[in-house]
This record gives sequence, C-alpha cells and structure tokens, in this order.
Amino acid sequence: MKTLKRFVLVGGPASGKGTQARYLAQAFGLHTLSTGALLRQEIEACSDLGRQAQSFMDRAMLVPDEVVNDIVRGWLSNNDETPWLLDGYPRTVAQAETLDSFMRERGLGVDVVVWLDVARELIEARMLKRKECTKCGLITRDGESVCPDCGSEMRVRADDNLEAFARRWQDYESLTVPVANYYAAKGMAVRVRVTEEGEPEEVSLRISQKLKEFAE
Repeated sequence: MKTLKRFVLVGGPASGKGTQARYLAQAFGLHTLSTGALLRQEIEACSDLGRQAQSFMDRAMLVPDEVVNDIVRGWLSNNDETPWLLDGYPRTVAQAETLDSFMRERGLGVDVVVWLDVARELIEARMLKRKECTKCGLITRDGESVCPDCGSEMRVRADDNLEAFARRWQDYESLTVPVANYYAAKGMAVRVRVTEEGEPEEVSLRISQKLKEFAE
C-alpha cells in the first residue's frame, strides 16, 4: 500500500475545496498550504508580492505564475519532512511543471492529486450563498455573520457575483482542468464527481474511499 504524504487539491471556484482541505488535513495529518491565505498575508504585510497580487485579485484575475511560484517555493523549502496539502496550487500546467521540477530537485514528489469535479450549475447556486471570514478565511454557505472558528466577521466576497464567477469559471476550464488532466495522465489523480447538492461529509466519505482504492 502506498503511503500518501503530499497531496494536491484541485477544483473549480466554490467547489468546496476549503471544506475538503480541512477534512484531508485532519484525516491524514497534513499541514495545509493555501495559496489564497499566503497571498492575503503578503497583502496585509504590504510587501511587493502582496501589492502585485492585489492588483490582479481586485479585478478577479489570476495572480501571475511567477508571483505564486515564489511564494510556494519558499513555503515548501521549509517543509520537506512535513506531510502537506496544497490547496489552490498548482493552478496552471506551467505551475504544475514548476512544482514537479522543484520537488525533483529535493528528491521528493507529489503522491496524489484530489480533483473535485463539481457541476457548474451547482457551484453557481453555492457561490451566491457563501461568505468568507475576514480573518481566518473560513468559507461557509449558512449565512453566518460571525465566523464559527475564530469569531471574526463573515462577509460576502467581492468577487462572488455571476459576472466575476463566469470569468473565474472560464479560467478554471482553460487553466486548471488541464492541470487535473496533466496529473491524470501520470496516474496520480483521484477524481470525485459531484453533480447534486449534499452534505460535505458525503463528499469526504467518497474521497476517503477513492484514496483507499488509490493507495492499494
């Protein structure tokens, strides 16, 4: 049986990646790298990388590969021995190739890629209901005004509207789906299709079953 220590999680906007990232982290003892959270830290610190990232995020555009790659490389360099999960990276095939090259240089590699393949219609409905914590980044779809994790304010994300979603979905189909296919061609992808609304726990159970089959 394979030992799974290094995970990549990919999926469309509002596909439930944050929820399933927390499940995987708990189930496999993983330290999670969220590129979104790292970018927010850079923005809050008013760093050069943060200012560059902000200019693109304000327009609901993807942050350029070179900016994201620099942030991720720094994090991975300090976590060679740590089981980890990358959430939101790699987002493009170019990023995936950069990640593979960097890992090979360190004698390591990604063990498995979990692909949340969620129907667009379902994601649109979810997106219109969700809120994000202004401090810890927790995303919920229950309409809370206070974060259940840290007690901070919950707000509707500025890019949660149908026009912005359409752009993000186009980016997902043109950039991120090829990433999933890139890893699938290597026999590394565990694909979980979600076409109907259900409890997050149901999706987590399906992921767990597929990972068990993958590792056998």
